[in-house]
Amino acid sequence: MKRAIAILMMVAGSLAAFGATAQTSQADLAALRQKALAGDPAAQVKVGMSYALAWPRDSKEAIRWLRMAADQGYPDGEYRLAGMLDVGISPQNPTEAVKWYTLAAKQGYRDAQYRLGVMYDQGRGVTQSYTEAANWYRRAADQGRAEAQYRLGLMYEEGQGVPKDYRQALNWYMKAAAQNRPEAEYKVGYFYEKGYGVTPSRDQAIAWYQRADQHGDGLAHDALKALSEQ
Repeated sequence: MKRAIAILMMVAGSLAAFGATAQTSQADLAALRQKALAGDPAAQVKVGMSYALAWPRDSKEAIRWLRMAADQGYPDGEYRLAGMLDVGISPQNPTEAVKWYTLAAKQGYRDAQYRLGVMYDQGRGVTQSYTEAANWYRRAADQGRAEAQYRLGLMYEEGQGVPKDYRQALNWYMKAAAQNRPEAEYKVGYFYEKGYGVTPSRDQAIAWYQRADQHGDGLAHDALKALSEQ
């Protein structure tokens, strides 16, 4: 249940999570539009994202410019267009988002690989498949995407899409924890407390819980309190 809630919260995250560009001045935007109209896909993405991040957001214009880049096979454009379709419009269009995530993911774009893993994990816009989810999480995790490393750890811990393997789970949690992901730090502490895939160590558990707690993880805070009362 906790895992499902976490995934839903992730999907409901802001569009800024899709690598939003910085706000641009009107003069800069005019120059970007000229480059975009000349066919520069990077400029098309920047113009599109300026509309996506405006308040109020102009989703129609954002999608129009992002699609220009995506139609050229530009992976950043494909990924950001997918993000708009996934969480940036109402009603959302997850099926179309999967199409564009897949195109970017197959070009090795790690953020698209991660999001595609989420879509398969959740059965959002595609038939649910933990095997496919683990496959795409792994591709992104191998490129260092911390969220993918954490999610792959969950797959190994729960035996979804991959054989249940606490050592593999801990391996991926450690990689994500090394990038200061608080939920992964908590999991490392939990594994040390329970002895999952590693020799139990109260000291190591406390150290990892403290680290996660410092990064705002509520479960780690509660775990530290529970240990102190034992």
